[in-house]
Amino acid sequence: MSFLFDASSIFEAIVEKKVRVLHGNYTINLTIYEVGNTIWKRMSLLRDVDDAEAAKLVLLVKRVLKLLKEVRLDCCEEEIIKVALKLGVTFYYASYVFTAKNNSLTLVTEDEKLREKTRGYVDTLSLKEI
Repeated sequence: MSFLFDASSIFEAIVEKKVRVLHGNYTINLTIYEVGNTIWKRMSLLRDVDDAEAAKLVLLVKRVLKLLKEVRLDCCEEEIIKVALKLGVTFYYASYVFTAKNNSLTLVTEDEKLREKTRGYVDTLSLKEI
């Protein structure tokens, strides 16, 4: 079984020191931006990550993402928006769902609401369930 990891599960794998599970699996080309946004939130809003830690995290994330195969979503926008509207999820989340469905991958996400909304459409797991 192959997995498509979203940003929440990749970040969780880093925090939990379980990055080995990522090796040889998949993510989408937008993931670096969402993980970067998570780091920004931790710095700006939660204030539990300082500048030096953030710089280290960004480098770590870049190295970790190299363990994954990247699926590019160029030219799939019309299909992705249809998935977003059908499932009532954001375009960003729909991009993961679309990729999982079209590549017969199990979507790994820590977002319980996303797992609920996609039930019956794609297979989903959390990092803990792998």
